[in-house]
Amino acid sequence: MCGRFAQTNLIKSTSDIVKTVIGDNKIIDNYNISPGNQAAVIKKFTNGKALEFLVWSITPDWSNSIENFKPLHNTRIESLDKPYFKKIASKNRIIIPCSYYYEWKKYEDNKKKPYCFKIADETLMFFCGLYDKNQFSILTKEAEPNSSNIHHRQPVIINKSKINDFFNLKFQILDVLRSIKPPKLKYWEISTNINNPKNNNKELINPLSN
Repeated sequence: MCGRFAQTNLIKSTSDIVKTVIGDNKIIDNYNISPGNQAAVIKKFTNGKALEFLVWSITPDWSNSIENFKPLHNTRIESLDKPYFKKIASKNRIIIPCSYYYEWKKYEDNKKKPYCFKIADETLMFFCGLYDKNQFSILTKEAEPNSSNIHHRQPVIINKSKINDFFNLKFQILDVLRSIKPPKLKYWEISTNINNPKNNNKELINPLSN
């Protein structure tokens, strides 16, 4: 899954992909994006791609009849054959640029320790996602072997060269996702300061001192 993530230096790092920024939001570094927060996503329009701010977590209209429904900040790719997800995947695809993301490893004493993830070659990550109105959800899959010891799920990280295929609605979304070569990830334990959504600074990504 993806519980929190960071977006930094977005204008420079996405300048070869997007043409403009939609809306009045100022692009600033954000090291602790939580479900329910706004985040920048890449949308495709007829005249090119643009950054736009959407709310992280989808609350579908049909969820009103479900008691204690939890908004969908992550969507399993195994669920893409269900009617609702199949519908929005056929028209509402987005890419979420990400500098770092965070996962929590659960230990036998039920304590959880946070870890920071990054692509090994230090480039920006691009998550696959879906949106509905002004909300979005990040697609997740089974974790790759090199990170499954931290968490059994991870975001679907698309190769930059595959982004246009992902946006091409003529292609079935699962066909595109299956063609993605998983990137190598590196990770390190960080401070539990990340647990508080109010904490938002560069120090959150620093390796935990022994």
